[in-house]
Amino acid sequence: MLISEREKGVKSIRIPSPFIKAGLFLLFLSFVLIGILSYDYIKLVNEAFKNKHLQIENRELREQVQLIDRKINTILDDIERIYVFEKKLRIITGTDKADLTRNLEENKKDSQEPIGGTERNDTDINKKKKYDILESFRRIENFKDSENYNSLKNLYEQKIATNLGVYSIQSFTKDWSNLYRQSFEMADRFAEFDYKLGEINSFINQLEISINHLDTQLLDKDSYLKSLPSLLPTKGWITSYYGPRKSHYSGRIKMHEGIDIGARVGRKVVSPADGVVTFSGKKPGFGYFVQIDHGYGIETIFAHNSKLDVTKGDQIKRGQTIARVGSTGYSTGPHLHYEVRVNGTPVDPLYFILD
Repeated sequence: MLISEREKGVKSIRIPSPFIKAGLFLLFLSFVLIGILSYDYIKLVNEAFKNKHLQIENRELREQVQLIDRKINTILDDIERIYVFEKKLRIITGTDKADLTRNLEENKKDSQEPIGGTERNDTDINKKKKYDILESFRRIENFKDSENYNSLKNLYEQKIATNLGVYSIQSFTKDWSNLYRQSFEMADRFAEFDYKLGEINSFINQLEISINHLDTQLLDKDSYLKSLPSLLPTKGWITSYYGPRKSHYSGRIKMHEGIDIGARVGRKVVSPADGVVTFSGKKPGFGYFVQIDHGYGIETIFAHNSKLDVTKGDQIKRGQTIARVGSTGYSTGPHLHYEVRVNGTPVDPLYFILD
């Protein structure tokens, strides 16, 4: 009913009952539709929030993966350094034979070849262990060619596909979208980590067995080790290595039978091992010269010194000062010329130096 404020008349409008019912039904339907749309909107907002959170989490995970990858590479570098150290210990203690008259780097290259045909003091079992250690490094470097790695990768892909709910068509969904591709790319990284860690553990176990074997042998060689020239005789930098080089004076290629260590004049030169001084004085071309006999056929030579602190016949201990760096004799600048001779044959001093 419509009642006018000024007029006395009253107007009435009659609405049929079906229209009222239809209106109520439409109103109810509108509320239901609004509720459904609101629910879907809230769900989409939540999914968008989760997606953003997962993207951030995925980015952080990738950064952590890169960090772990760098750490694994660092561990591999450390293990390789330990392996080289262990190999040098074996050489200087006589448990592993090598051609000491060749440059250390040349023998390192040869050591990358499968071991066989070279005479050694180790048993056949130890030969196999050494070969396995080298094989471990080769497998780590060429991990993508390994069946074990590919098997791990397939297992991780199947696991990721199962988590995504697409296990039955896993081989097709890898390329559907960037999100799927990124997810399946992680399988490659996880498989790489598992494979490398497994090889590293195997390598460490082999290295531990080898070092324990070496430790047992070292217990019987205490006096021999004291006679090995394992110290760098002076602090400085190596300016010339053992091997053929062009002579500063004749201009011709000549064998350099030791190493040159550049250092300031007057710096201490110490004995790298226990021994007896067999010569202390001047020698043509070498200037002030010291020669020490360490026993077991090992001798060391120190040339171009500015001053000598020992005399012939002195008993010397490892680390004892024997001379001072100089530039006497045929020398182009302050340095120490250092040689190691085994049974009279010059060898590369770097085989013995451990510090």
